[in-house]
Amino acid sequence: MKEEQLIKDLIKQGESEQLEFKESVRKDEIAKVLCSFLNGKGGRVLAGINDAGKPIGVSNAEKSIEQLKIFLLSAIVPEAPITISVETIDRKDLILLKVYGGSKQPYLFDGSIYYRLADKTVKATSQ
Repeated sequence: MKEEQLIKDLIKQGESEQLEFKESVRKDEIAKVLCSFLNGKGGRVLAGINDAGKPIGVSNAEKSIEQLKIFLLSAIVPEAPITISVETIDRKDLILLKVYGGSKQPYLFDGSIYYRLADKTVKATSQ
């Protein structure tokens, strides 16, 4: 029950420099955001939440987690510790991904460096 309240509190906070909502599990999108968090102060991605902050859930959450783990291990360079869990709120499964600011910056996804600018994930340029 405590976990459910923590998730509800996170949702109430809304998206920020360290929190991103995703409606569905799109591996590339999640990897970009996690990469940006690793290049900053860390953060959380909550999949199964729409842009309005309403829980819509993720179908087959356990299967999605396994696929995400495999994908993220090879997609983000250097390898980074990522915590992934299924959280249930209002009988809907959400996926919570958590990272701390990385110790081996810069982190890359798909050959690019990403960082957070307020509540947006931005691709770094040569500047």
